Amino acid sequence: MPRIRAGSIAEHKVITRALILDTAQELFSTWGYQDTSFGDIAAAVGMGRTTLYDYFTDKDDLLASLVEETLPTVLQRLVEEVPADIPPAERLRDLAIRVVEFVAAEPTLGLLLHREVPKLSEPAQERVANAHQTLARAFVDAYRAGVDKGELKQLPPGLAGRFINNMIMTAAQALIDSEDPSEALPTITEVMADLILDGLAKRPVAAIRREADRLTLEVGSGRQ
Repeated sequence: MPRIRAGSIAEHKVITRALILDTAQELFSTWGYQDTSFGDIAAAVGMGRTTLYDYFTDKDDLLASLVEETLPTVLQRLVEEVPADIPPAERLRDLAIRVVEFVAAEPTLGLLLHREVPKLSEPAQERVANAHQTLARAFVDAYRAGVDKGELKQLPPGLAGRFINNMIMTAAQALIDSEDPSEALPTITEVMADLILDGLAKRPVAAIRREADRLTLEVGSGRQ
């Protein structure tokens, strides 16, 4: 067991657990999730491999814990950055773009979520999905508001969410595969967002954008 890092065993375990998660994220970033073993993480932290099992049952549990402790705050900030006074369809578009930008801005966590989560155990995947609830609710709220306002089509339950998620995942993969992600990002996000709105829009996307531009001008000029 590594040296005590706090005044009590309980405090020591909290600090050590956080150190394990930070170290694992660094190793995943450097070597990749699949090529990083439990033993590698234990050695980097300075503990025996068996001691690591006192904190996490396996590597899937460790990754799910990392996601649970870091992702909700990131996603909450992402959702809060979307303007609340724009039409629902534009809000949906903005959210989708920001999710793909997250993959570019947070390469370690973003890549882990995109590449590794489908390979995790079912319980770990469920934990990761629960960590996405803030973002999922934001998409659902924007879509339902768009339907209520007549901007978006009413699709069968669950279909819109799958449609949007698949488009975002495809855009994220295109970004990962590109030679220069920073250069490719604007084109990929614009194409993705246009395809999402073209598929969901109940009226032409151009009309939705004109309404968004009008509202932006009104807000900027102080008119309500």
